[in-house]
Amino acid sequence: MKDTTLKQLVRDRKGDPRGMVIATVIDNTVRFGWSYTNTKAGDRFNKQKAFVIASGRAESGWGQKVKIPHRVGKVLCEMADRSVRYYKGIPIA
Repeated sequence: MKDTTLKQLVRDRKGDPRGMVIATVIDNTVRFGWSYTNTKAGDRFNKQKAFVIASGRAESGWGQKVKIPHRVGKVLCEMADRSVRYYKGIPIA
């Protein structure tokens, strides 16, 4: 089966990648996941690790009480609009 996961990088003001937002179909619903690198703590962005974290959050859910970074929220809204067009007829969770 073809992988139909939508991926988009989260970039900072300088254009450097800092995180990732994904949309994927799990149990016939569209679910979202995200990851964000804490560069102030000395972390460095890794695309593969960002995808693993984001897909884990999409599978298990990340709850509504989690405070997400502002830039991730902006990309998440864009991804929601994009996934409505891409996954026609599949409900969004």
